[in-house]
This record gives sequence, structure tokens and C-alpha cells, in this order.
Amino acid sequence: MAAPRGSLVGHAVADWARATPGRVALSEASGRARTYAELDTRANRLAQGLLAHGLAPGDRVAVWLGNRIEYVETYLACARAGLVVVPLNIRFTAGEAWFVLDDSGTRALVHEQSVAARVADLDVTGLAPVLDIDGPGFDAFVSAGADTAPPEPDPDELLVIGYTSGTTGFPKGAELTHRSVTHLGLTNALACRYGLGSVQVFGLSLSFTATVPAHVLPHLAVGGTSILLPGWDTEQAIAEIAAHRADFVILPGPAIVEFASLAEKDPTPLGSLRSVLHSASKAPPEQLERLVGAIGPRLVEGWGMTENSGGLLTATTERDYVGGVPGIFASVGRAVPGTCVSVVDEAGEPLPHDGTTVGQLVATTGSMARGYWKRPEASEATFGGGVYRTGDLGTVDERGYVSIMDRRSDLIVSGGMNVYPSEIERVLAGVDGVVECVVVGAPHERWGQTPVAFVVAPGRTAEELLERCRRSLASYKLPSRLVLCHALPRNASGKIVRGSLPLG
Repeated sequence: MAAPRGSLVGHAVADWARATPGRVALSEASGRARTYAELDTRANRLAQGLLAHGLAPGDRVAVWLGNRIEYVETYLACARAGLVVVPLNIRFTAGEAWFVLDDSGTRALVHEQSVAARVADLDVTGLAPVLDIDGPGFDAFVSAGADTAPPEPDPDELLVIGYTSGTTGFPKGAELTHRSVTHLGLTNALACRYGLGSVQVFGLSLSFTATVPAHVLPHLAVGGTSILLPGWDTEQAIAEIAAHRADFVILPGPAIVEFASLAEKDPTPLGSLRSVLHSASKAPPEQLERLVGAIGPRLVEGWGMTENSGGLLTATTERDYVGGVPGIFASVGRAVPGTCVSVVDEAGEPLPHDGTTVGQLVATTGSMARGYWKRPEASEATFGGGVYRTGDLGTVDERGYVSIMDRRSDLIVSGGMNVYPSEIERVLAGVDGVVECVVVGAPHERWGQTPVAFVVAPGRTAEELLERCRRSLASYKLPSRLVLCHALPRNASGKIVRGSLPLG
């Protein structure tokens, strides 16, 4: 058994491998599993294999895998070896992947067979090794490594370069350190209410930068078990929750209504859950209220991002829903432990925490990225002075509750008036039959900008939707045009690409 060395991130697995070697750390829905002892050994062997192959601490290793046990093994191996993980979204095209590989200066690639055709379209002659986990050589590569932990990396060294979604322009690589990810694990475990041995059913994509540091590593830290689904399926997730008596699940926004509906019909399969996290995208307050009505105060509504090592800056608590905090379903809660969130004007001056004054939300936290890879000007603009400027507009009230309005870049200024797309979207989302919608600013000769709404609403007419807007919004907020469409354009991370919408 390896000594409990390795990186700060790797300590927990080594400790639990000695304390409870037979406990399952990771399991796939197919039945494949790794105990803590197996995970510890394979992480050490893979780490040593990568170093023996000529990689050195600080070198970047790209990981292009779906929800597989080997994703976490590779992550831990890199952490122990002082190598830097570069996640590639499983949905990336070859061109998108190449940008990240080239920008990060990646030295090695670990991938699965499902992306082999895309790998073949890349020039990987400068990468070594290139490991296909489904090929015959991968297990031999792992087995050949020594079961000893490499020298421990410095906590302020890089662990991950996590590329932002790139909804506008090219994505930027957020630099996450061993220290920031370790801090994030502690705060996320508290905010999401993990207990020792917590079991989570995980249906998001491991290839999203946020997921491993925010939820998989913290579960390993508490000696827990992660049940990996191949992707989100609400009925399968509920079945796995019941089968494993799971404590925790992350609920993607599009599944809120279906999850609530199934819980209303039969809450029994969800009886073991301690918490249900919804984050990453805004949800209509009505949907969240219905969800709490179905599952009780187990909802954790939060706000986070890649630049916070993938985790939460704010979160709601059980008491928020039990106590009936006014406006709680429009809020993302209060700052998590070790974090301060405030609101500032365009000059960076503090604004009152009165729940109505809108400004840019800024934060200080130990989980903050240290900057953007090879982008000093963007790093200074976003992280200068140790303050993270989120780019999100919102309010903070006198009790510390944060409400998000929009990204600063999405704000529409029409005739000198601020128009928040989220306010219009909230009205449209409340109409029966609306599946999803987005509002963007289009150039206008007289007003400078004007709101244009794009709506997916089978069976509804544009006039019906505009009439609802007229009844609910001031005239300057009304969409000058409403476009019915079959689907909204999204990038590989599932976020709506506003810049791809036709405004002409």
C-alpha cells in the first residue's frame, strides 16, 4: 500500500484506502467499480507511468473522456505527479479540441474510443503519450508503473487549466491550483451538505471543468461513493438514487419540472436524499418553488463558475426554505463559508446591500483561480487585487442574499434605460408551452439597442407571447421582435450561444 503522500488532492484517497480499502469509491451504472484501495494503486501507477514516459511536473495532460472511472483515475494521477489536467469537453469538435491543446501547450492526451475519429483529425505527432483507455495497451501502461506516490507538488502549483465556455470569442483557460481546488472541496462539501460516506448519483458530464473538483473530489474527501451515469436521464437517476440510497444528486435545469413531477407522484425513491443541487444556469422561480414543494427543503440553489475552481460562491440552506425567506426562489442564497460577495458600480465603488441596487457582483475566496493561462491583461482585469470580478449583474440585500440579473455583457441599454434580459425571459418562461427562451440586444437606429426574444414554444403564436409581455412589462422592456424557433444554439457545454442568434 502506498504511503499517504502525493498532492493535497490525492491525500484523501490514500487515507481512505488505508482506513476502508474495500469501500467503493467510484461505480458506473454498468456495474464497473473501483474500491479506494484499487483507485489509490491505479492512480499511483498511472502517475509513475506518465513520469517515466518523459513528462515532468508542470506538463499539461489533456483528458478527453466521458463518464468513465478512468477519468477520475487520470485526474488523480496527474495531481500526484504534479502534472496539469486539461479537460476536453466530450462534445468538442476536433477544431475546438485543437484550440485547447494548442493554447495550453499540451504534452500528452488520454482519450476514449468514442472520440478516436476526432483524434485522428488532429496532428498529435508532438504529443506523447497518446493513450486510448479502450485500447489493449492502457491497462498494461498502468500496470507497468510503480505503486509509490511521486514527490508531493507545492500547493500553489497548477492542477487544472479549465477552459471557459467561450460563448463569445475564444475560450480562456482558468488556472486552478492544488490549494484552490482543496479549498473548494471543503466549502462545497459544507454548502451541499455532504456527510461522511456520502453517496452521490452523478449524471452531468465529468468533462465539464467544474464537475470533478466541485463534486467528485469532495466525495472522495469524505470517503464517499460516486455513481456515474453515462448522461442525465431523470428516470434512471431516480432509480439509481433508490437502489444506492443516495444522499446527493445534481439536477440540471432542463430536468427540474420532470424531476418534480415524478417526485409528486411518488416521493419514496427519493427518501434517502439529503440535498439536491441546482446550479450553473438560472431557473424560473416558479419551477424551483414547485421542486421544493415536491421534495421539501432539500434544494440547494447556488451560483458558481469555472473561475471559482468550478464550485459555489453562494448557496441556499435548508433553513431558507423552512423559514419562508421572502424572495428565496429568485435568490441564489448567501456566500458560502470562506467567501465574501458584494456589489460594486462601474468604477468598482461599493454599492448598498439593499436588495434593489444593481451592480457587478464581486467576490473574494480561497477557491479563486490564480488567473487566465497566458492572458495577463485578462487576468488583471478579472482577478486584480485578489478580487474576482464576476461580470454578473445582481443585487445583495441586507441579510446577504444574492440575486443574479444577467451577465454584464448581456445587459441591453435601450434609449438610456437598462433592460435585463432575464426579466423578459422570466415572463416568457411563465407561459404554458414555452420550452425555453433567450432575449438578446439588437442594434437600433434610434434607441441604440432593442430587445429581441427567441422562443421555443410549440403550439404558441408570437402574438400570444408578445401579449403576455405587454401585460407584464413596461413598454421600454418589450421585445421589438419575437422569433419562434425549433431550438436554441448551444456550445459544447450546453450554454446558449447568444452571438449565433440572427438579429437582422
